[in-house]
Amino acid sequence: MTRYNHLLTLLPMALFLVLFFYAPFIILFYESFLGYGGELTLENYLLLATDPAYRKVILYSLVISLETVTATLLLSFPAAYYVAKQASSRERNLLLLLFLTPFWIDVLLRALAIKSIVYALGGAEGYPAMMLGMVYEYLPFMFFPLYVSLSRLPDNVIEAAKVMGASKAQVLRSIIIPLSLPGIIAGSLLVGLMSMTEYVIPALLGGVKGFMVGTLIYYLFLSGGMWGVGAALTIILVLVLMIASYIIARRTGEVIEY
Repeated sequence: MTRYNHLLTLLPMALFLVLFFYAPFIILFYESFLGYGGELTLENYLLLATDPAYRKVILYSLVISLETVTATLLLSFPAAYYVAKQASSRERNLLLLLFLTPFWIDVLLRALAIKSIVYALGGAEGYPAMMLGMVYEYLPFMFFPLYVSLSRLPDNVIEAAKVMGASKAQVLRSIIIPLSLPGIIAGSLLVGLMSMTEYVIPALLGGVKGFMVGTLIYYLFLSGGMWGVGAALTIILVLVLMIASYIIARRTGEVIEY
């Protein structure tokens, strides 16, 4: 009876996952193999692999994603280290609150605010405005995994290295960075994958430079009428996200165990 009650408790969650995740995923998976005449084919996947226009958009999105990861990592690491290791308890709570605040505002409103600031400074839509928006949007996603990793670094190891005569650069290179790798990897995967598929910020701030994978998916489904190609691209991205989520979960587990 207890086991039966336990299964009944899990039933609503199972139904939710089936209806809102697995069913749409299965429909998209099926659509990705449909040709223009409704026949089953691999043409959609082959088109994504062979058409230089699609490859160019995917490659460009990857470059923007890597640039966003690099910028957010360089900005977040010193901030995360200060909050985790040097700030007082009251200061730490205040700074964490400030980093969380952007999550309380809709991404569209944040993008519009950045657009207004860029225009007020005499700028316009383009690559600089888009990168400013991307870094601002995804900075917290890099900061918090780094903060979790760095907050678990043992202070006695760092102090022992300093007592043994290690310079600040040696401590950073030999101790802090290696021990914070789980946070670096988790943050990089989060920021990289999410920024690669971003649609709102490139559309509002990028101008002609904002045509990325997210824009391509929008065009394929809603403007171009190419549902099969759009479904194939979406399936590929979902699989990449699932694999990355598994890696993040394992890395996060390593941080917690450590």
